[in-house]
Amino acid sequence: MYQEQIKAKKKICLKCSICKKEIIGKHRFVRLAINYGVICQECNEIFNDAEIELASNLFTAFGGYFGSQKEESSDPGILTIKRLSKFYRYAGDNININALDVKILHQALLHRISPNQIVKGLTLRIDK
Repeated sequence: MYQEQIKAKKKICLKCSICKKEIIGKHRFVRLAINYGVICQECNEIFNDAEIELASNLFTAFGGYFGSQKEESSDPGILTIKRLSKFYRYAGDNININALDVKILHQALLHRISPNQIVKGLTLRIDK
């Protein structure tokens, strides 16, 4: 039997299941629906366990990852929340509001806005 040593041509790196950044340093493994994922320290601080699973499911269903859409303005979070909050004005009887909420949440995650920031931002918009 002939055996040969195999050399890896590419460096193997661990990527976060939420933001897809290479993980350097601390990380943790989490159960995501029917599989497991690796979460970087930054995403671990932004999301709680339920939000991690929700975000993972949204990215699996609709594609993308946390922060994949880049904003060019100096305060992208507020502008994105303002833009997303306008969808509620168009929501009439023909639109399923729960489906609209899921789509808005997915868009917010793509723009690096956490569910906690969405709630705070929309609360600020309602108060004005």
